[in-house]
Amino acid sequence: MIVVLGSFDGFHRGHVLLFERARELAAPRGLDWGVVTFDPHPGLFMNELATTLFTVRERELIRIFLGVPRVVSLKFDNELVHLTPPRFWDFLRESVDVDGVVVGRDFRFGYRRTGDVALLEEYCREADMPFIAVETLMLRDARKDVKVSSSLIRSCVEAGDCELAARVLGYPWFIWAEVVHGFGRGTALGFPTANLNVPGTKLMPAAGVYAVAVLVDGKWRGGALSIGKNPTFDDVEEVRVEVFVLDHEGDLYEASLPVLFLARLRGQERFPDPEHLALQIQADVRRSGAIFRRGIEANPNWESGFLTGYNEILKKLGYR
Repeated sequence: MIVVLGSFDGFHRGHVLLFERARELAAPRGLDWGVVTFDPHPGLFMNELATTLFTVRERELIRIFLGVPRVVSLKFDNELVHLTPPRFWDFLRESVDVDGVVVGRDFRFGYRRTGDVALLEEYCREADMPFIAVETLMLRDARKDVKVSSSLIRSCVEAGDCELAARVLGYPWFIWAEVVHGFGRGTALGFPTANLNVPGTKLMPAAGVYAVAVLVDGKWRGGALSIGKNPTFDDVEEVRVEVFVLDHEGDLYEASLPVLFLARLRGQERFPDPEHLALQIQADVRRSGAIFRRGIEANPNWESGFLTGYNEILKKLGYR
């Protein structure tokens, strides 16, 4: 197998270049190709990160969307952390049938990241197998070049910059979570919301209101999503994630919803009373619907890509 090696906190446009080169290497040789990564994410294990961009299930959805045929997750533990570069290379070949390697130009490996691309290329040359190091993808933003990376996506998400996050990823950043019971205040305000149970290890955007696309019953619908502590009511201590789905009737309890983030509409606000809040929600919903319509028209592959991946994963998980 031609191996694309990395930590992969989700897959972005820079990673897609690695996948393309792996596919090009594999095809004429009659080989398979796939991604080899680590579980848990090294950043979580080393306490360098508290959250990841995507959960394991979300990464599987992205894998299918991008057409990656296979992902192998190696256990990341204290033993692996202390492997020297040559021992890591031996461990990799013992764990996976390696016929060639593709990595990014800044890839590091082994104890204290002492192994670099030049050393990995030497190992591949000694084993008489192909090796490619792909140059870092740069993106033009605000009249400057920025490096396409998971760190950039993380900073975009934390700031609520959905548009730049989507440009770097190649698709909208999203959450996939189950609907749980809430206070029912959205219904009382005329906008019944689905409360989403987002895992604590999942990175969350800045508090506020977002225009989103929600996959419900096999169809993408527009939505307005709120992240925050409902300051108007002043009795919620934990951050809540609630989404109002446009053009949908009936409850969504226990449903599993992928939600694509399209744009941040505003920050979290305290209103003088529920009536003023309801008027603002009405305006948010109108704006969200317009943004969704533009987004779905510009991105028809949401239906063919994410929907296909979603259905395949649900089958694997036992849903119908």
